[in-house]
Amino acid sequence: MKKGRISLSLNKRIALIPGAVFIPMLFVVIYLVMTLLRSAGAYSAITESATYANFYSKEFKERVDYSMYLAVIGNKTTEELGDGETTINGIVTVNPYEYSDELSKVCDELSQMATAPINERKIILVKNSLKSLKNSVAELEKMIAEEKPYDEKIEYLDLNIRGSSGLTTVIQGALQDYVYNETRNFDGAKADLEKQTRNAIEFSVWALCVTIVISIGLSMLTVQSVTRPIKKLCAQARKVAKGDFTAKTKIETVDEIAVLTDSFNDMTAEIGVLVENIKRQEKNLRITESKLMQAQINPHFLYNTLDTIMWLAEAKKTEEVVSMVGSLSEFFRTTLSKGKDYITVKEEKSHIESYLEIQQFRYQDIMDYEIEIGEELYQYSIPKLTLQPLVENALYHGIKNRRGRGMIRITGWKEEQKIYFKVEDNGIGMSRDNLKQLQKSICGTDGEVDNSGFGLANVNQRLQYYYGEEYGVFFDSEENEGTVATVIIGVKK
Repeated sequence: MKKGRISLSLNKRIALIPGAVFIPMLFVVIYLVMTLLRSAGAYSAITESATYANFYSKEFKERVDYSMYLAVIGNKTTEELGDGETTINGIVTVNPYEYSDELSKVCDELSQMATAPINERKIILVKNSLKSLKNSVAELEKMIAEEKPYDEKIEYLDLNIRGSSGLTTVIQGALQDYVYNETRNFDGAKADLEKQTRNAIEFSVWALCVTIVISIGLSMLTVQSVTRPIKKLCAQARKVAKGDFTAKTKIETVDEIAVLTDSFNDMTAEIGVLVENIKRQEKNLRITESKLMQAQINPHFLYNTLDTIMWLAEAKKTEEVVSMVGSLSEFFRTTLSKGKDYITVKEEKSHIESYLEIQQFRYQDIMDYEIEIGEELYQYSIPKLTLQPLVENALYHGIKNRRGRGMIRITGWKEEQKIYFKVEDNGIGMSRDNLKQLQKSICGTDGEVDNSGFGLANVNQRLQYYYGEEYGVFFDSEENEGTVATVIIGVKK
């Protein structure tokens, strides 16, 4: 049996109601004398506990919410917030961990001071929520340390800490309920005090009324002992249905509902482990696919480049050989880049420059190119091999198949928290049907993907995996007019 739990089944608790009603009747006279003493102290106890709880019901949520908000917008740890400092809007910053520990100790005092029995459950709810709050604060600090996107951190702050269903709101609501339940006892204390001024005959009538109230109260408590855990269990089940497998519920009884609750918690934990394993396997698969794409080298490109170098060497065009070998070396240096997934925009620009310089030796009669990427973008990071597959697609499927000279233009700019790249060509373009087929291919909704489609689909999937569904590669094309590929990514230094 777990410590602190009542080892009575539901049947036994229901059977105790009649006995609990008649036994107090034997102590009516004793109760009359002691109530006179308790009535005076009740007012003081209610006032003290309600005032104590009311202070924290307001200050705790306000201080913790604002402190964590400052941590998010300032990318600061909780130690850097300036514990105890008053901000310009009058709110005192706090260390959430220390402030939670402070409230936990206060809860122990409030539990002893409580005059309403139901408030013991409220204190248990507050203490459990404080534990969850520490975990949520730790997770948010981890996101700050990992420099997660601002929107993601704010969303997590709103959903788990300060929002309408956040933990600080739950704690504030429980403390307000505590105050409300305590103040409700003023009426009971007043009734008790007035009752002691009546004579013995009136007290007998009151004793009968109290017995009836006790009977009804015990019945209600027994019903609540059944319905309350079930409501908690339903609430946690809804969280699990939404994908929160950390949801658990706890009740302070050892009965049939407790067995159901423990089984639910065990099942939820097991499902959570299985889901995490699946996510981990999926993530490893995505990383493996990304690595394969980044390591992929088109053998025809390499063979043709080496043939061109050999032809230039036989023609004793030393400067051209040196230039082409340098471009090839730079191309492979960026392609490998010591196994890194991210490179700077400057390195990506250098990579496509090397690629186009090599291709221009072969297609100098049909291809020109321009690269206009401002230096202000050089400091930002980009997934490796983002633009090169698009440039290659523009050359082989656009410029190469048109008559006369073609132009490939690569541009890049920044707008707010997004970076845009465009790869444009004035090649043969695509029909609307072919454009729709390409869009399906890169989105992974078409089972048949050719080699070029695989490269573009891989770029799109990597960008969406790294940044989110609203980012990626987007195509627009007109037949015999050309094609425009637009890349949208988030800002990341």
